[in-house]
Amino acid sequence: MRSFSNTFASVSTQQPLYRHTFRKAERLCSKKLITEVFEKNNSFYIKPFKTLWIDTILSTSVPAQLLITVPKRYMRDSWQRNSIKRLIREAYRLNKEPFYSILQQKQKQCALAIVYTGRKIITAAEAEAAIILILCRLTDEYEKITG
Repeated sequence: MRSFSNTFASVSTQQPLYRHTFRKAERLCSKKLITEVFEKNNSFYIKPFKTLWIDTILSTSVPAQLLITVPKRYMRDSWQRNSIKRLIREAYRLNKEPFYSILQQKQKQCALAIVYTGRKIITAAEAEAAIILILCRLTDEYEKITG
């Protein structure tokens, strides 16, 4: 029987400086916090997304928690809603690093909701461009905050 331990011993064990992940702790799940985001929010609109966010203290150590919603009112089929949520999650996962670094610098935490308001399925490039604009706008908002 062949042993694989020698094969993997030569593989480098260095971790990259930053891993592009979207863990469970980064998902906004608390009903109380979700209600708070929708009631006491700061909001802006970047086509086709409405972004709602609040500066808060989270129960986890992550800088931000995200809620992604695609209303059934705009997308009737569940596969379309799930597809759009997947695109948004992927774009956020790949582009959140500058936003997170500003939050950590300012020692702040944020709860945000991204609501898709379009009526047709968007491409991955369109989703990523909009998410980048959203994260830039949020970064600018937090750069204004002193402390």
